Amino acid sequence: MKTTLLCSLLIITTFICCKESQKGMTFKEAENMGISFDSLELEYKTLHSLGKSDTLLIEKAGKAYYNFFNAFNTYLTNKNLKWPFEVKCFHKMYFSPDGSFNYFLFNFLNEPPYKVSLEQETKFKILLNEFIANYKFPITADVKYSQCGSIMYGSKKEN
Repeated sequence: MKTTLLCSLLIITTFICCKESQKGMTFKEAENMGISFDSLELEYKTLHSLGKSDTLLIEKAGKAYYNFFNAFNTYLTNKNLKWPFEVKCFHKMYFSPDGSFNYFLFNFLNEPPYKVSLEQETKFKILLNEFIANYKFPITADVKYSQCGSIMYGSKKEN
């Protein structure tokens, strides 16, 4: 009885801690957790607005963005997340001034028959949270900032 109660308490505690540390989630999940897209937009400056016309910042941001997704795609591949078709994903990343992730919100945009399954999305989200837990975007600022875009995961199936 005590062992069952202790195990149950451990599982519940682990679930709560994991949920609190979750930073990568769909836009809908964020909304359901009380994280409002509109309030995030007021709280975070866009990355490109930080340097106004600073072409060096724009180049640095582009390189950082490319390097992040290159490393993340490699991580997904190494963790055996395979896509049977091209998967388009829109995302909005929210950073602390030091470049650490506060949130990574995403939505897969594909429609049937190229729709991402719940199992694929869940695995993607778990791997995303593992990856961004210790990843720092190599741009620092005086304020919280954001970056958005879309990316294709996977590749077209050959006929």
